Order: sequence, then structure tokens, then C-alpha cells
Amino acid sequence: MFSQGNGLLFKDFLIDPHKVPKGGKVLLSHAHSDHVKLSKKAEFFATPETIDLVKERFGDAKFCALEKNKKHKIDGFEMELSNNGHILGSAQAKFSADGKDFALTSDFRLQDSLLFCGAEPLKADTLVLETTFGSPEYVFPKQIDVANEMTTWVEKNSKKGLVLLAGYSLGKAQELTKISNDAGVIPIVHDSIFESNKIYEKHGVKLGKSLKLDHNLKDSSVLIMPPQLVDRHLFATLEHFDKRKIFSALATGWKHRGAFDETFPLSNHADYNELIEYVRQSNPKLILTDHGFCEEFARKLNKLGFNAKPLKQHKQKMLGEF
Repeated sequence: MFSQGNGLLFKDFLIDPHKVPKGGKVLLSHAHSDHVKLSKKAEFFATPETIDLVKERFGDAKFCALEKNKKHKIDGFEMELSNNGHILGSAQAKFSADGKDFALTSDFRLQDSLLFCGAEPLKADTLVLETTFGSPEYVFPKQIDVANEMTTWVEKNSKKGLVLLAGYSLGKAQELTKISNDAGVIPIVHDSIFESNKIYEKHGVKLGKSLKLDHNLKDSSVLIMPPQLVDRHLFATLEHFDKRKIFSALATGWKHRGAFDETFPLSNHADYNELIEYVRQSNPKLILTDHGFCEEFARKLNKLGFNAKPLKQHKQKMLGEF
């Protein structure tokens, strides 16, 4: 039932398109840019939270809101969305058709985070599993412990200079906003982060206060920025004009430090052990691995006795052909 071309396809239902869809029905699992391409010719299905985030980040389109944990009948099949622990509004999906169940995790996290409960593994005949960190080198500590460590670090260094925290503007930056407030500091945040923060708060996620970046660095001792805007030149510029020592940290699951003083493994994705645990609890007949280390992780699952195939090797095949 699944094929892969412009995103995933279940029957005629497109999921997380890679390029602008020409029409039809489209499911958006969440609001990150690599999962969203809008078109005036298509109808987009998503959770209410995801729709609000997509509108703010990418503009308007024809949207249909789907509540989680409720079965929806669409074009002759049944679909149910449920929490996947990734970001606000993000969802995994379960499709039921022809007496079989098919599950799609999209980006997910099993661990509880500072803001959200972790995902509950879905039972299904076929599972499409996101494997961004599907390599044994990626095993993360408890995310609550990482958040507590960051809170202590921010509290200490914000008393000595300007703390610059870098994290993706949607998802990670909201956790950094909460961490800063927990450390007793109202952070200044990039405008893209500020707008997403407002939507989180609108939907009942308590982050604490934040200030929009606007020539106001003296108003706080913490600055939160998207990582793509941060480099050594920014550090030098801030130290020159702000006259404070810069203490910098990057929040990411990837093994990367670059110009930052510290890297904290605060991740919105499942690590290697969580991926295996999800498969064990789901126990599907077929696993299609997608993204990241999809080939390596499929080989690992086969060694563990599961039936797994990397989805990217079968771009134009329908599920029934496997």
C-alpha cells in the first residue's frame, strides 16, 4: 500500500511531500520544512497544532484538521493519528485497509521530553520506521537529565556573561526557552523562534516568557538563535559590541561541536536503542526503514529476526509487491 516518490503514498494519499504536490489529498505529519510543501491545488490534513505552525511558517492553503486518537474515514480507508513525541502537533499515523494495518512513525521520540510525553508504539502488520539515528553510536541520555544539566549550565554562565543557545527554531528552541526560564532568565529569541513560541503557548504548552530580538541584547543574559545563523563571526561581533564574554552551546543529537563551547545531546528524535524498542513493541510482519541510517538499521533488524527493508531501495513499488 505504500510507495515512495514525492514523499510516501498510501493508496492515493500523499504523506509529507518533498516537492509541491500537484493536487489530491496530503497528510502533514508535522511542521518541519523537510516535511511540508504547500500547494493551492491540494487539500492538506494535519493536527490543529500543526496547521497553526504551518500557516505561520509557510502560509495558507486548504487545510482539514484531524484530532489525535480518533478514527477518520477517508477515501475508503481508516486513519488514526497519535502522539509521536517529536514537536508540537506532530503525529504518527495508522492506516487500516483491506483487513491490514499500516503504521508510519514519521520523526518520533519514545522518551518523555521537557515538554511532551513520548510516543506509544503502534501495532501494525507493516511499519514505516523513521531511522534518523539508526546507528549504535547514537545513544542518548535521558532527555530530562540533559535538560537539567543545561539549566544548571545556563544558570551558572548567565551570571558571568551572555549565554548563546543554538537550536532549531521549531521544536528545539522551545525547549531552550523553557530551560532558560527554569534557569531564572527570560531569553531573547530570534523572531522565527518567537512566533513559534506564541503558537506553543496558544496550545497550552508552558514555556515561560521570551523577548523578541530587536537591538535589545542588554535586556537579557541569554540569546537563543537558529544554528544556521551562528558562527565564529557572530561570536566575535557580539563580544565586540555587547562587551560581555560569550558562553555558547548547541543542542543537537549529532556529534558536532564546531565553534560552540558545549554541545548537549538534546534530541527530538529516537536514538538507536529506542528504535529497536519501538520495533520490539510493535512487532510488525514487515518494517520499512526510512531516512538516516535506513540500510544499516534494516540489516540490524534482520539479524534480530525481523523482516526489514530500506524503503529507499524500493521507490516505485507498492507494499503488496514485497
